[in-house]
Amino acid sequence: MSQITNLNVSPYYDDFDPTDNFHRVLFKPGYPVQARELTSLQSILQNQIERFGQHFFKEGAKVIPGNTAYNQNYHAIELNNTYQGVPVDAYTDQLIGSKITGKTTGVTAVVDSVLLSSDSERGNTTLYVTYIASSNQDNTTSVFASGESLSSEVQILSGLLGNSSFAPGETFAITAATNASSVGSSFSVINGVYFIRGNFVNVDDETLVLDQYSNTPSYRIGFYINEEIITSDQDESLTDNSTGFNNYAAPGADRLRISVSLFKKPLTNLNDQNFIELAVVENGILRTKSVETQYSVVSDELARRTYDESGHYVITPFDVKVRESLNDNMGNNGVLEEGQLTSAGTPVDDDLALYQISPGKAFVKGYEIETITSTNADCPKPRVTKTIE
Repeated sequence: MSQITNLNVSPYYDDFDPTDNFHRVLFKPGYPVQARELTSLQSILQNQIERFGQHFFKEGAKVIPGNTAYNQNYHAIELNNTYQGVPVDAYTDQLIGSKITGKTTGVTAVVDSVLLSSDSERGNTTLYVTYIASSNQDNTTSVFASGESLSSEVQILSGLLGNSSFAPGETFAITAATNASSVGSSFSVINGVYFIRGNFVNVDDETLVLDQYSNTPSYRIGFYINEEIITSDQDESLTDNSTGFNNYAAPGADRLRISVSLFKKPLTNLNDQNFIELAVVENGILRTKSVETQYSVVSDELARRTYDESGHYVITPFDVKVRESLNDNMGNNGVLEEGQLTSAGTPVDDDLALYQISPGKAFVKGYEIETITSTNADCPKPRVTKTIE
């Protein structure tokens, strides 16, 4: 899939059409160079790169990892929104990557990210942390306490104008008075390169909070693709940088930027325009995840050879159990509670059983098929009888 931004408009007039089979733009002395020709020159080269890339990679394939991770235990600690009259939102970004300590419990943690009070569902500035040491007093307390003073190992500029500071070891904030500690969930990606719309697009390190204070999220998670035209009015680095010449700082050519960012959407939202799915999480359980690079024609050829040599075969067996769909809370070991729906969207009741299929791995027609969690298939119970005389 190529870019969707139409460049055959003013002022670019990029009228490149691959069906014309033009492979070179041949400039000639005595003829002015057109902006259209310079843009078409890039389009010809990009079309060649795209065709080559499509032979090897499927749309959205990971080229240079770029690995992803799902964190079901993304520890959150809520803070009072002000300390010594200063909004903590003004300086908490300075804490990312540093170690903080609870002055009452002695618990220590490293700050991974910050959620501002304006973005919080509960209206509190929230730190997401990785705990590294439990209490130095009782060796059992593993999270910060409510109403506890926190200190940092780094100096923090606390004033809105940077005119005051908290020294290392000084209190910089106090946790919320009640229920300060909770567990959220997140999905992250590290820097890599993905094949997107015929381009090899760089992906930056990013962490997306799925549910701020819950670890049972249900989402489709992936990349949102953004195409935008950047002008020198928006980015001063696009002005002429020839210092010492008359055209220094003159407006330059525009740029087409293709970027991606992590995005979540409901499980029922199947509109994948501008979206590349990376994982599916349901009720906190990771159902699917893109791990290996998805090859294109190369993968088809390898699958053909594998199937010719070995046929269908199983690596890790898919074990099957029959379970009650409805838990009667009387020992029948049912999977779901009354009022819940199965994965197929069927309300559970006593007339419905489930085939529970364990995670497994197999090769079907040479293609790898793998599930990473148990899956359930609806199975109506037999309820019709016949009397035979």
